[in-house]
Amino acid sequence: MEWYSYQIFTLEYELVVSWKYNIFLEWSTSLFPSTGLNEALRPENLAIPLVINVLLFVSIILSGYVVLFKNIERAESLHKFTPYSYILGCLLLLNLFYIIIFPVLYLLPQGLYFPFLQIVDYDSRFIYFLMCSQGYILQSIAFPLIFPYIIFYFKTISTFQQKERTPETIITKIIEKAQEPIDIDKLIAQEELKQTFNKKKPQEDDLENFITTFIEGNV
Repeated sequence: MEWYSYQIFTLEYELVVSWKYNIFLEWSTSLFPSTGLNEALRPENLAIPLVINVLLFVSIILSGYVVLFKNIERAESLHKFTPYSYILGCLLLLNLFYIIIFPVLYLLPQGLYFPFLQIVDYDSRFIYFLMCSQGYILQSIAFPLIFPYIIFYFKTISTFQQKERTPETIITKIIEKAQEPIDIDKLIAQEELKQTFNKKKPQEDDLENFITTFIEGNV
């Protein structure tokens, strides 16, 4: 799916230059065979780091999984949902990157204006079309749709974590641990082991004293 389109037509609407930008494949042309004019007016590669494109692809898949199978509204315990909030946050930041940073830092410096620009040059008898394509448009539409849900997800997790750290919650957990049922049999067994050990220890001390006295007397 293309994010940007750069085309030039003659005044008779004959396509002479056509380049489309894909975040994974860079610039590609729909003109075959490509003419000399088409190659001469090929935009430079935008050199967006590949890791950003891969992160976008992975975060879209993982976020779809989170939305479908990790619904926070039906969760009984929120402890395990914190990593999923980071996945959704990553998707939100990457969307902002392609909606705002991508045009400002990568398109505008090359004279590739957005979201749409048409220039009619009667001197050269060319019509220039510069526009954002389906990928950018879909991403711009998706952002306001996913933004409220991601914010709700983050706020729910954040509120839960803050509640877990309140003094009242900590005191309640301590009281619950203190009120755990006492295992009488376990305590009796531990006490018997202590008594057995204490009985054996004097005998071992007497034996050690006898050996020490015997050795000193022979010396």
